[in-house]
Amino acid sequence: MGSSPLLSFLVLTYLVFMFVTPSHSSEYDVAQEPAPPVTSRKIPRNSEKVTMSFYYESLCPYCSSFIVGPLAHVLETDLMTILNLRLVPWGNAILGSNNTIECQHGGDECYLNIIHACAIHLLPDLVKPDLSDKYLTIITMQKQHFNFIKCVEKLYTAPDRKGAEESWEECSGKLRLPTQSIKKCYDSGQGKELVLQNGKETDHLKPPHEYVPWVVVDDTPLLDDYENFIHYVCKAYKGKSLPRTCSSRPSNSINKDTSLQSVCHASEARSGDNQGSTR
Repeated sequence: MGSSPLLSFLVLTYLVFMFVTPSHSSEYDVAQEPAPPVTSRKIPRNSEKVTMSFYYESLCPYCSSFIVGPLAHVLETDLMTILNLRLVPWGNAILGSNNTIECQHGGDECYLNIIHACAIHLLPDLVKPDLSDKYLTIITMQKQHFNFIKCVEKLYTAPDRKGAEESWEECSGKLRLPTQSIKKCYDSGQGKELVLQNGKETDHLKPPHEYVPWVVVDDTPLLDDYENFIHYVCKAYKGKSLPRTCSSRPSNSINKDTSLQSVCHASEARSGDNQGSTR
């Protein structure tokens, strides 16, 4: 019985020690950094890849031609093993009061710019090995959003074209894409927010863009030589071995005296020609 006070004291001391000493698990319960806000616009960088950003608007005929022609072709080559291709729909649009958007080629362009932005946001890249290559050295990048955008551009600009909404919904159905998710992105206003981010990025380009298509390779604008983008991508690549596309395609700069006829000028958009606002 004489040892009872000592035992009580020892138990009490142990309990106090347990309560005031941090537990082992709490050492690792470090508060996580907050996720970046939706409005953050960091351009992804990959040390092994060259980043090419394509600034465009959906109904500029020269942007459409570039999408369904050179860009569509290059996605089928091994250049995609070294290329991070970004599509940024906004172009020569103008931000008005109360976040209204005026587009160079009318309301349908504003609408399709937003649909494009939703597709880019919702549909990720898919890496696909080329099984015909014996050593699997060719990895093609099948961009779901690019295939969708290419389809919309071809369908809407065809001579017997349908409406903007009918065009993209038909393409979404053909490609078995989540039509309702794209529609929700537009209807909820999320798509407009994405396009406004694109506008902020486009309007802060240095030097400022003068027209579209406007192509930037690793922060260097190609200006009126944008059709020769493969040469610039290969030149910018710092990796050990170049894709076969680089060695098989010589530089072929276009005639700078005539090239500016193949662009949609921002100055024309500022003058108010053919403009229409968001729906």
